[in-house]
Amino acid sequence: MTAVKIAAVIVALMLGATTPSTDRGSWPRSVASPGGQRGVVANPQPDSATARAGSAPAKTHYRSGPRSSQWQSVDESIGKGLPKSAAEALRPIITGAIRDRAWAEATRAVAQRIALEANIQGNKPEEKIRRMQAEIAQAPADMRPMMEAILGQWFWQYFRENRWRFVSRARTSEPPGDDFTTWDLPRIYAEIDAHFMRALAVSELLKRTPIGEYDDLIDRGNAPDAYRPTLYDFTAHEALTFYTSGEQVGAQPEDAFDLPAESPVFAPAEEFVRWRVASADTGSPVFKAVRLYQDLLRFHASDTDPTARLDADLWRPQFAKNPASGETKSARYKAALERLAAAGTVAGIKDS
Repeated sequence: MTAVKIAAVIVALMLGATTPSTDRGSWPRSVASPGGQRGVVANPQPDSATARAGSAPAKTHYRSGPRSSQWQSVDESIGKGLPKSAAEALRPIITGAIRDRAWAEATRAVAQRIALEANIQGNKPEEKIRRMQAEIAQAPADMRPMMEAILGQWFWQYFRENRWRFVSRARTSEPPGDDFTTWDLPRIYAEIDAHFMRALAVSELLKRTPIGEYDDLIDRGNAPDAYRPTLYDFTAHEALTFYTSGEQVGAQPEDAFDLPAESPVFAPAEEFVRWRVASADTGSPVFKAVRLYQDLLRFHASDTDPTARLDADLWRPQFAKNPASGETKSARYKAALERLAAAGTVAGIKDS
């Protein structure tokens, strides 16, 4: 995105406009899902990973790799309406990809096999979730972070589709059982949170993994990889989409984390990352979002290309303007955007 474009976005935000370009899902990468919904969620479709907006296919893309003929067999079975045959055809792909340490391809094949098998069982989201839980338990350690992120998204999707059930259920003092279809709102939130935290638990490994190494799993969006240059950036922003969604209302205790507008949340990045944010409510989604933004900005502080840093810094005040409290919120929010507009114009942001 050019400096002119990011400045225009910031001005629109200052004026309270709604601009399609500020939708997280319209910018960077995502794991494909039906209906264009953003996120590492769903039933990978046969041709979805080749939809590369404005960029060439990856050199080692799974459809031109050593198992290309096996993937073609999967596609043919799906085309003939034979999901059971397609699921079985994915098994040797998974075995071969794991043997070759092709973790992205293996993860994609596992998720697609689960989706096909769940479809045979009536296309129930519960079936997908249970099958993925079983697969994670036996998967190689290198595959687990992205599988945890996928499972977190599947749980979140299940929650959104059944939100009225979770919201209407009274909290209980009884320990929740394993049947997540009977959980209350705090329990389902805690489960989604746990999977994102497990995905991010190996953050140093994710930071060392260029996003291009996961071309077989994560589709390009309509923005360049400079916005999400590593697997950590991708996973952290997926988690942030959950933590900043506001769907956790009612899931938190009365003493949930408070975010004063006078805190460094709207301050320049250098001051914000030095902020020792503390709270007795470390499970608060607002608290976790603050910590993630701090880590993203620290991670990219010395980048030669400022795109990932400025992108995270732009989303930070957008997130904070809702939970922040205090009379100075509007003024500090506007000041933060003006500062970012100047920074974006000076530094520029990659357009391709």
